[in-house]
Amino acid sequence: MQNCNDSIIRSQSTQPPDRGTFMKILVIEDEKDVRLNILEILASGGFDSLNADNGMTGIQLAKERSPDLILCDIKMPDFDGYNVLEALRQDPSTAMIPFIFLTAKADKADMRQGMNLGADDYLTKPFRRVELLETIAARLKRHSAQLEIQRKVDELQSINSQKNDLLNTITHDLRAPLTTIKVALQLMDAMPDNRRQYIDIALNACDQGDELIQNLLDLYQLESGEALAPPEPLNLRELLRKTTDAFQVRTRDCQQLLKVNLPETLPVIVADGVSLRRILVELLNNACKYTQSGGEICLKVREGLSENQTPLLQFTIANQSEIPTKNLPHIFDKFYRVPGSDRWQKGGTGLGLALVKKLVEQLQGSIIVKSQTGWTTFVIELPYETL
Repeated sequence: MQNCNDSIIRSQSTQPPDRGTFMKILVIEDEKDVRLNILEILASGGFDSLNADNGMTGIQLAKERSPDLILCDIKMPDFDGYNVLEALRQDPSTAMIPFIFLTAKADKADMRQGMNLGADDYLTKPFRRVELLETIAARLKRHSAQLEIQRKVDELQSINSQKNDLLNTITHDLRAPLTTIKVALQLMDAMPDNRRQYIDIALNACDQGDELIQNLLDLYQLESGEALAPPEPLNLRELLRKTTDAFQVRTRDCQQLLKVNLPETLPVIVADGVSLRRILVELLNNACKYTQSGGEICLKVREGLSENQTPLLQFTIANQSEIPTKNLPHIFDKFYRVPGSDRWQKGGTGLGLALVKKLVEQLQGSIIVKSQTGWTTFVIELPYETL
């Protein structure tokens, strides 16, 4: 239905790249002998270093190379250490870099002025090797602790914001089916001849509310790290038959066509059958909701191998409905619905695909979605073990 050049959104677990073990320190010092001596000490202490012989060059290097710490002389011609510090603190990209002043005198006025501008520490020249390295180590350690505290604060603020958004969304989404039920009951009382129609409307609204609550519970369990069902021997063909039989009835009622393409033989595997079935049910349910009458829904299952020769099961679920490119990156977001789809789709919580993504990740698999030329296709690859 699509080729490899289609727009693709992929979701799978990734690890951040490793950072080098050497910390990078920028030395801004106009006296050549002092600068070279500091660089030699830093190299002996296991640090990478950058150096500048004037303040303007130092600022440029700080912005371009993002050092982990800056050592800067106060007394320099034209552009002194105070000017350097003030310029760096005003730029968001350099404002948080630890900054240590190097001064030839321990003058309290100099120290006060530097601290007011945001300096982190002072070293009085001349200093011994051990003094320099200990001061750097202490400042880097404190800065690391400050960053960790800030990270935790940001994380708590994010969690708090997510909770507020979640509460608002749940309130809105639960109110919708309750309002529908209330209106259906009022119409049932006013027009008893249409009682059956309004009962069906109320029952459908009850199903939507129940789906929302169940998906919320499942997502909460997954995000809190609760264990999935233990792997067990699974007759894959039987699981697929039971799953697709129910959807064959549903698609016929909706005047849709469900096509199932399975290989002649499928292995008996060791897997979490509960999670696998939930993934398939949610994706087929999503396809049914967003496929208009007369449209096709296709399920294809294939065996394969990963790059490291691990056995894989590939499930492809496609339906005749296209998602705009600008909306595609958001479809795994909780409570997200494609704008405008409510005109014709049959309701939904906006949680089904978020749940699918979480389940696939828990099963160490990957999921790709692509949408083009009137079709939307989900491809799930899951590793498995045989008996």
